[in-house]
Amino acid sequence: MPDKSTMQDTVSYQLHLDPRFLKNQEELRRKSLGGTRILNGTPVKRGEYLECVAVGSEGQWACTGTLIGPKTVLTAGHCSECATRIFIGENVRKPGRIVGVAKQVRHPDYRKRGHENDLTVLILEEAVDDVTPRRLALSALIDRAIDGRAVGFGTIDAKGVFGYGIKRQVDVPIASSACRGKSGRTPDAKCYGCDPGLELVAGRPQLERDSCCGDSGGPFYIPDASGEWLLAGATSRATRSATHTCGDGGIYVRVDAYRDWIVSIPGAELV
Repeated sequence: MPDKSTMQDTVSYQLHLDPRFLKNQEELRRKSLGGTRILNGTPVKRGEYLECVAVGSEGQWACTGTLIGPKTVLTAGHCSECATRIFIGENVRKPGRIVGVAKQVRHPDYRKRGHENDLTVLILEEAVDDVTPRRLALSALIDRAIDGRAVGFGTIDAKGVFGYGIKRQVDVPIASSACRGKSGRTPDAKCYGCDPGLELVAGRPQLERDSCCGDSGGPFYIPDASGEWLLAGATSRATRSATHTCGDGGIYVRVDAYRDWIVSIPGAELV
C-alpha cells in the first residue's frame, strides 16, 4: 500500500492534469488580458467591497465576513467564538467603522453528520445603512461559474502567519463548482475533502493564488451576465491535497445551499 506522501503526490498530479481546472484557468487568463481582472493578490481600492468586513473580538481581529443584509453578516462556523464585532474599512490598523455583534448563530450541524456546514450568521447591534449588502448568487449561476474572486483580510504567506489586516483580492479558477465531479478517477469529495452539493473548490496545488488564514468566512464572488459580483461562497479551509497552509487551493461553502437556513434565523435578512 502506498504511503500518505505517495498518495498525496498522486492526487496533486491528478489535479494538475484535471481538464476542468485547466480549461477554467485558461479562460481566466484570457479574460485577464484586458487588465480588468487582477490575477495576483492585491489590496482592494479604497471604497471597493465595503461589504467585506473584518470579524473579531475585543482583543483581536481574526476572520472575515460579508454583509448580506443591513444587520446581517455571514462568516465561517469556526469563527463563531471570536465574533463579537466587525470592522468596515480597508485596513484594521487605520480608522474605520466598528459595529458590535448582538447575536451569533452557528449552523446547528457544524462539523456534524459528516459535513462541515462551516457557517455562522452574525446579527449586528445596529444597521449598516451606508454600505450596500452583497446579493447571494443563485444555484444555476454558481454551477456554471468557471472562476471567482476571493476577498479578505487574511495573511499573505504560505504558512498563514504574516500580513493579516489589509483587505486584499485574488482571482482564481474554479476546480469543482459543487464537489460532485471527478479528478481523473477520484471523486472530488475524496480528492479535495469537500462536501458534495454544499461546497465549491477553487485553485490547485502550487498555484500560489489563494485565500489564507484570516480570510475564513470571507466572500468568494462570481460575476453575473451584467458583470455584478454576487456572493457564491464563504471561505472555509484548505483542500485535502494541500501541502502548505495557503496557496494550494481552497474550499468555499456554497451560500445557495444555506439560503433557507439563513432567512430562518430571527433578525436575519437578505437584500
